[in-house]
Amino acid sequence: MIRIGGTTYRARSTVFLGLMVAWALGATTSSAAAKGRSAPVGKTYTWSFQSDTLGQKPAHTMAFGGTWQVSEDSTRLASGDSTALAPSSRVLSQSEDSDGITYHYLTFTRPLLEDLDASVRFRIRSGEIDPSAGLLFQMDPKGTSGYLVRVSGKTGELMFHYLLYGKRRDVKFAKIGALEPGKWHTIAISRRKSVTKVLFDGKEAMRVRDDRFWKGTVGVWTEDDTLADFTDLVATAR
Repeated sequence: MIRIGGTTYRARSTVFLGLMVAWALGATTSSAAAKGRSAPVGKTYTWSFQSDTLGQKPAHTMAFGGTWQVSEDSTRLASGDSTALAPSSRVLSQSEDSDGITYHYLTFTRPLLEDLDASVRFRIRSGEIDPSAGLLFQMDPKGTSGYLVRVSGKTGELMFHYLLYGKRRDVKFAKIGALEPGKWHTIAISRRKSVTKVLFDGKEAMRVRDDRFWKGTVGVWTEDDTLADFTDLVATAR
């Protein structure tokens, strides 16, 4: 009887322990699912960097190479040429040109966007190897895989790439002409399902069909010795 009772007691303890483990796993799964929720359709997110700390990278970001920091745009008030003005007084600057790293980019850790419209204004200040600036979208939470649209001052092209575990692959190219250093430009994308429409300075430059990724965050990009500024990054869930 004692042996039977002992066995029964242990069985009940095992069942209770199993229920506790299942509850804990369920709570963890629910928490993870909440963190992975997509942004609500129609919601717009804007990064103008006005509330970020000067001299530091913006909040809720991950940097991969380079030196990223929020700074005041001194040329905005100093220049009389309206085409050279930044739309806001603060910019996100990449100021490293000799760290030996080819790709310099920064991604935001939230929100997660599926179908989306996104745009960013940028200005390439300098660069000898390949003056380049770009917009990242649908990047995974680790910042290693997703899509990139960038301009190349070396070739005068707009380029569509995807990143897979940090390695860049080419998808499509379109001629846009020479880029004048110090001049502001805009890259914009509109993605629905697997089709992405890409615009440069308000004009459609290409359409790409690619279904490798379907949800992720946004970010900005430079490479080699490029020094560049970014501002007014906007993304809307569609």
